[in-house]
Amino acid sequence: MHCPKCHDVELKAVELKGVRIDTCPVCGGSWFDRNELRQARNKADSDLAWMEINLWKETEGFHVTRESVQCPSCGEKMASVGYADTGVQIDYCMKCGGIWLDKGEFSGIVKVLEHDIDNMTASDYLKQSVQEIEELISASDDFGEEWKHFRTVMKLLEYRVLAEHRALARIIENFRSPFA
Repeated sequence: MHCPKCHDVELKAVELKGVRIDTCPVCGGSWFDRNELRQARNKADSDLAWMEINLWKETEGFHVTRESVQCPSCGEKMASVGYADTGVQIDYCMKCGGIWLDKGEFSGIVKVLEHDIDNMTASDYLKQSVQEIEELISASDDFGEEWKHFRTVMKLLEYRVLAEHRALARIIENFRSPFA
């Protein structure tokens, strides 16, 4: 495969967080086949595994243009999806599901997701826990994976409740202390 930005440069296979991807030795961009971005994100920060990288979720939060950049895998023109204020520009192939990220954009995606986690309220986590329960019951994916996602969301909910309600955190800590 050739770099969609540098054209004649052959992509080199490398490992990113234990996932084999293809990278351009000139511009530093990376090609992720279908699901490889999700796998790399999960390995970069396991607390992010339950969060979806949904390019089409918020219609006001991104801008889509048809790029002249061709998919290095199938040759189709890719769509360029840019999230509002994140600075992350994703080149996405609608035909094969591959994603091209320019140098530094993978870490940008991880930072955005971590920022989202840090800024969720207890109410947001409660809503997400209900969604995770629904996914767990429907067993649409691997049950073990869904169970891990549910446990992660519940742990983050606990942290957020304790952070938002310091008096409750002190009461719980005082209750735990005599039995520790």
